[in-house]
Amino acid sequence: MIRHTLPAQAYNKWTEVNLSALKHNLQTLRAACARPQVQIMGIVKANAYSHNVSLIAPALFEAGVRHFGVATLGEALYLRELCPKAEMILILGAQTLEQSQELLQQGFDFVLHTPADLPALAHSARASGIRGQVHLKVDTGMGRVGMSPAEARQMLDQWRDTPELTLRGICSHLATSDQRESPLLQQQLSAFRELQQFFSAHPLAAQARPLFHLGNSDAVLQHPQTHFDMVRPGIALYGYSSTAAPLQPVLSVKARITQRKHLPTGHSLGYGATFITARPSQVGIVGIGYADGVPRLLSNQQDVLIKGQRAPIIGRISMDQLAVDLTDIQGLDDLGDEANPEVVLIGHSNGDSISAREWANKLNTIPYEILTGLGTRLPRYAV
Repeated sequence: MIRHTLPAQAYNKWTEVNLSALKHNLQTLRAACARPQVQIMGIVKANAYSHNVSLIAPALFEAGVRHFGVATLGEALYLRELCPKAEMILILGAQTLEQSQELLQQGFDFVLHTPADLPALAHSARASGIRGQVHLKVDTGMGRVGMSPAEARQMLDQWRDTPELTLRGICSHLATSDQRESPLLQQQLSAFRELQQFFSAHPLAAQARPLFHLGNSDAVLQHPQTHFDMVRPGIALYGYSSTAAPLQPVLSVKARITQRKHLPTGHSLGYGATFITARPSQVGIVGIGYADGVPRLLSNQQDVLIKGQRAPIIGRISMDQLAVDLTDIQGLDDLGDEANPEVVLIGHSNGDSISAREWANKLNTIPYEILTGLGTRLPRYAV
């Protein structure tokens, strides 16, 4: 674990986490909910999508979020330290029976994705005197983890024999919520509604009040029929969506030029000599590389921002540094004492901006992968 205890000025690279943007995005999501009673579960897995959960989770709690979702036990344990008054910490990842038994002992909410585990979990709860907090995970069409709707109905029939387990939720996950019109989404929604109707007419409804939750980020923003009792936004909290919602990216990635140098025409640069100067060039060496999450495939493909102007990355990105062409950047000669100017890799600079989506589009991937790939060597600072 790398500890960063110094101010940003002490480092060649860092990230800035804009908590005002985070709260703006939360408010945008709240306003999109179909009903005021719909609860929001803030998804903070993967270190809050690499934004630093120790900054994000307390800020969300302060803004009124009381339910959180993570993927692993380790994430849940740390989140409980950060937000001890959280009303629900749900571990969404699929677990083995042995892992689920440990989650039960720790007192976290967790998903039950296979009926075969129910008897053993009930036995563990009975033996330890702990009342387990369980959410049924139903596969309504995504084909990933979860029991079938038919299995879920059978499990509800068995639940009366397991008083040691509290049914806190029934959930599923949407595969195509990024599409405005999707037959699969309608199929999943129909299956989930049928399960809700089955439960409403079931004798168990007299003693259990589970939260039905289905909607993820894009579903919150463009499919209000999926909202039910609770929604689970993740990437939208951090400023990204496939919709046109007015979200604000929360995270910026910045670095400093550590050396400026002149190269003559015809000079190679970097490993493999993949870039040859076509003119006398001013080059800036930037103290950030692929070990920090700047993908090597962006070599010779992506710009950075310096003083609000775009400068191309030239040559291959190295593990700890990369090079940019400063030749056309205006105002560098007027920097004075600023010998190591700031470089914006993701973020805003004097009216221009670069987003994680811009990187993702270059690499034929998604902003999730870009954000969660940012390295632990990057200090995260709240701004």
